[in-house]
Amino acid sequence: LQDGTAGIVVRFDAAHTFNLGDELEVSISDVKLSEFNKLLQVNDVPLTNAILKSTGNTLTPRIATIAEIITNFNAWESTLVKISNVSITGGATLSGNRTLNDGSGTIPMFTNATATFSSLATPANPVTLTAIVSDYNAKQLLMRNANDIQ
Repeated sequence: LQDGTAGIVVRFDAAHTFNLGDELEVSISDVKLSEFNKLLQVNDVPLTNAILKSTGNTLTPRIATIAEIITNFNAWESTLVKISNVSITGGATLSGNRTLNDGSGTIPMFTNATATFSSLATPANPVTLTAIVSDYNAKQLLMRNANDIQ
């Protein structure tokens, strides 16, 4: 979840049907704040603690270079960023670990094999990429869907 310029992972205790762009009100009283493989999260939030407030909302990603993301990583964790002129290398498809390079630095990007877009071909040319700043025992970025590549 992201509110303004800050974000955090919320792990519910059951499957949910919320969509990208939904605005939620989440009560986090008496729930655990923890790290999972270095990613800060609110853990085991009862699904009944979340109320859908509105739908169809958009977030404006922070325009950044990879060097800026690395420098501001802890402050920007779990927020949306947009990187221009970034090359994606390391495999024929987006599935798995790939390396992003925009000339200012490199950072891994991970796409789970079960993601609906994981089988898309890795772009041959530099792209503009929107992604979530994340952590899994190391800095990484995560795409939300296929539209995150322009």
